[in-house]
This record gives sequence, structure tokens and C-alpha cells, in this order.
Amino acid sequence: MIHRVCPQCGSEHIDFEIGYITGKYRCLDCGYVGSVIFEFDDKNYEKFLRELREGNGDRGKNSE
Repeated sequence: MIHRVCPQCGSEHIDFEIGYITGKYRCLDCGYVGSVIFEFDDKNYEKFLRELREGNGDRGKNSE
């Protein structure tokens, strides 16, 4: 199964905000609006959720 999820909170409760193909998505749980969503298979979705819970979801941010 493919999971289409919010990149900020991992929720699958996303909807189209504007347009369809080139539009933006809106997360119904955290309010994220953007053109990027993640797609995972079952195994990688569980791994992504674990990393979010453990606080590893902000690996790309500057640490100061």
C-alpha cells in the first residue's frame, strides 16, 4: 500500500488546496500547505513515523 503523507507531521489526512497536478496540498491535521508530500510503502512509512516521534525528523535543519 502507498501512503501519501504530510512532510511535517506524517498525517495521511491531506487534501488538494489548489489545483490537482501542479497545485498545493493541505494537511488537515497540522495545517501544512505546500507542493511537496511524501509517498512511502508500508515499511518506510513506519520508519518515517518512528523518526518523527524520536525527533529525528529535523535532520536537515541547522543545529545551533
